[in-house]
Amino acid sequence: MAEQTVSSQRATLEAELKRYLPLLREHYDPERILLFGSLAHGSASDWSDIDLVIVKETEKRFLDRTKEVMRLLEPRVGVDILVYTPAEFAQLSQERAFVREEIVSKGKVLYERGK
Repeated sequence: MAEQTVSSQRATLEAELKRYLPLLREHYDPERILLFGSLAHGSASDWSDIDLVIVKETEKRFLDRTKEVMRLLEPRVGVDILVYTPAEFAQLSQERAFVREEIVSKGKVLYERGK
């Protein structure tokens, strides 16, 4: 029974993620979208959510970026979204082990402009 619940949660998260991608590409113009965390690793549980990094050139403040994306997506499941400029993401990738190991190395690129 627990396995069926986990499988159901994973399917729910994947369906929600599938809904997000066209919205982001068409209305937010990101350079890259990366999935990280348990859904990217294939180890989603009952308590899993969607963890996304969006890389986009913007002048907006960090929290305003997240609010803008949340309004666009209107999430139906738990979601953690981080929006970085290309320069911020490059710097964090060099300076922060978590970003380098979890997001860059283990994460999945879901979208990259021009590819």
